[in-house]
Amino acid sequence: MNEDAAASSGAEPVHEDVENGEADLTPEGIAADSVRLEEERRELKIESAGPSPAGRSVMGSAILVSGATFISRILGLARDVLMAFLFGISREMDVFFLAFTVPNLFRKLFGEGALSSATIPVLTRYRLRGDPEATRRLIGTLGTMLGLGLGAITLVVIAATWLVPADWFHDPAKYRLFREYLTILLPYVVFICLAALQAGTLNCWNRFGVPALMPALANLIWIGTLIYIWKSPLRHNEHDAMVFMAFGVLAAGMVQWGMQLVPLARMKLLSGPKLAINEPGIRETFKAMAPMLFALAVFQVNTFLDQVLAEVLVAGDGAVSSYSFASRLFQFPLGLVGVALGTAMFPLMSRFAARNEFEKLTAGLLNSARLIAFISLPAAFGLAALAYPITELLFSSPKTGQDLLQRSSLVATLLCISLPIVSVISLLTKTFYALRDYKTPTRIALLSVLVNIACNVILLQTPLLEAGLALGTAISGALNLVLLVWVLRRRLKGTILESMRAAAIPPASERLAQPFTPSLLRAFPVSLLRSLLVAALMGAGAWLVQNALYLEFGLTGRTSRLLSVFGGVLAGVVIYTGLSVLLRAQEVQQIMTLRKRR
Repeated sequence: MNEDAAASSGAEPVHEDVENGEADLTPEGIAADSVRLEEERRELKIESAGPSPAGRSVMGSAILVSGATFISRILGLARDVLMAFLFGISREMDVFFLAFTVPNLFRKLFGEGALSSATIPVLTRYRLRGDPEATRRLIGTLGTMLGLGLGAITLVVIAATWLVPADWFHDPAKYRLFREYLTILLPYVVFICLAALQAGTLNCWNRFGVPALMPALANLIWIGTLIYIWKSPLRHNEHDAMVFMAFGVLAAGMVQWGMQLVPLARMKLLSGPKLAINEPGIRETFKAMAPMLFALAVFQVNTFLDQVLAEVLVAGDGAVSSYSFASRLFQFPLGLVGVALGTAMFPLMSRFAARNEFEKLTAGLLNSARLIAFISLPAAFGLAALAYPITELLFSSPKTGQDLLQRSSLVATLLCISLPIVSVISLLTKTFYALRDYKTPTRIALLSVLVNIACNVILLQTPLLEAGLALGTAISGALNLVLLVWVLRRRLKGTILESMRAAAIPPASERLAQPFTPSLLRAFPVSLLRSLLVAALMGAGAWLVQNALYLEFGLTGRTSRLLSVFGGVLAGVVIYTGLSVLLRAQEVQQIMTLRKRR
């Protein structure tokens, strides 16, 4: 975006000193650069540093990453199926999930979350500067500080778990297993976070293939570990099998880190340990990370507390693993629906906010919310209707009783309430970030977490058991959504009218931000209600077809369930698609338009 364009749109001009990397690296500047750099990519102003994949466009890279993510999620589901088959919904799986949640918490905080968001704009500016030595110095220092910091945290946490007497806990035997597994698993966080830093660096240099495939590779290693356990005598010793699986997870993290050293070395970006603390990019990266870390910590600590509360307040074994397996089913459509669309819309909304084009921001937000409802509602109703058949198909095991399968399917059913809610929350949060407001969604999230904890403490002690966690998530999520909508409505007040006054439809690249007309605005609630009713009919139809097929085949084991579930899913897709086309749902035409653009 040149100065004239920036001035006419209301954004601050981009000066030459920014192009040369000489502007101050402030958190606000980093946010502004994220918008500017995305704009430059679209205008093809950034040339690749060194050889890049020939002819790969931004859309091509996005398709590559999306495809790799889908493969990773499929492999992750296969991994969970194998774990359920080998260990069941059981005491041992409870302990493993609790132990794995700790390194997973740090991974999402420092690896996939704040670190990537804060470092990618800074690294891109260093790349534009054209100073390879400064870039290597920055990368080396970030890696060294990250490794030392997380290594120290790992040692402190492991030491603390061994110093705390097991007799302090309601089940000392479980705690002894927990600290043993945690001792093996926690070093994983050092390697996986360093791998995330490497992935961010490669992405800045337009290398998306290797980083995108790393999660899939990790799942393959984990699956290979489980297959070895299945075929070896370890299968008959659950404790030794769990220890071996924990080492397999650690190895997966090490392999992800090691594999990405190769492309970094080829691009001459590989750096040894450094501590150039005075490097400007170091200071400002950590400044930008601070608010993001707090926001992410709110959710991740809450996730860990959910599992701890389930372990403490639900009598017997299986509560944690029952909830964890059901949560996997919930995360699958969530990542492919809400999070994906929110992430895809973020650069577009950021540009609108930077240009003060709030009427386009509002139109894009409402159109995206309508699309999310159109896609997430059938996913929610379908999963809820088929929760027990799917749970039995994927997670049944000789070690898992029918009561635990029913409990896990109830968790999945109640989590479905949260699917459209959380999907829209992701979009609204991205909207606040586009407006450079990080505090409001964080404060609302903190309040929602407190409500969630209170709900969980109450609901876990009802007949719902661990399914109370799912209902608590829905209640706190609804509160989060209402508060975000209320604040954003005040922030964007009047912009719908401005959108309706717009003289022309924007270019195809901004199709989701087309101006509203009075008829489109009136159709918005009708569209949501139509999606809700059609999704409900689809869910009922999917259940009826599944149930009829299951009774018709009358087989035992997974074969009957596979046929009936497949038939139910196929029937649901046909019903929802057919009714949407028959009722001339505008979302169908919009999706087809976006697909043609792609």
